[in-house]
Amino acid sequence: METKNLTIVFIDLAGFTTRTSHIPRDKLIELIDRYEGLVVPTIQEFNGAVIKKIGDAFMAVFESPTDAILCGVKVQQTLFEYNKNAKPVDQIRVRIAINTGEVNIKDNDVYGEAVNIASRLEKVSRPNDVYFTDAVYLSMSKAEIPSIFIGKKQFKGIPRKIGVYKVLGEYNKILLARKRKKKQSEKRRRRFRLIMFAIFVLLLILILLYFYQNYLQLL
Repeated sequence: METKNLTIVFIDLAGFTTRTSHIPRDKLIELIDRYEGLVVPTIQEFNGAVIKKIGDAFMAVFESPTDAILCGVKVQQTLFEYNKNAKPVDQIRVRIAINTGEVNIKDNDVYGEAVNIASRLEKVSRPNDVYFTDAVYLSMSKAEIPSIFIGKKQFKGIPRKIGVYKVLGEYNKILLARKRKKKQSEKRRRRFRLIMFAIFVLLLILILLYFYQNYLQLL
């Protein structure tokens, strides 16, 4: 069994049980398909992998805690934009909970206390927000993601209290700041490549001049 340190994300459709009793089955299937179509591409965009779908909940894993939180932010922002133009019965709201830790990997599934903590946190998270643990907070890029400490919570089956945080601020501004940072990084990389190319060309010219002068001396 392989062991690895990963960030686990649970995304759960809020109010799903109530909806199953109030809307027709075909409409429920449409809702689930729409929900999946909005969430899964965002997970993939931030280099995450969906491990499994448990009823109306997705469990995904990420190598980067920062990417995991930004994925949660993007999911909530995407659903906010979707809900603005959707009828109340078609609106989608989710709870998102994130934890980082060592997991056991077997048969394309992950197990362990880190997964259990993420699952417990999802149960107490509020819709439209992104909640994460102190383990994530210690590992993530705090400069990119404003957050607030909620407090310590005791989860069933977990011997210690877990510090809980949530993302603070407007999600669209966080994503815009991320885009600006990526653009700046790309500009720096392009500038560096341009400088290196210029140095290479200059060295090549100098080498050619050197051999040309030696050639003239031999004539």
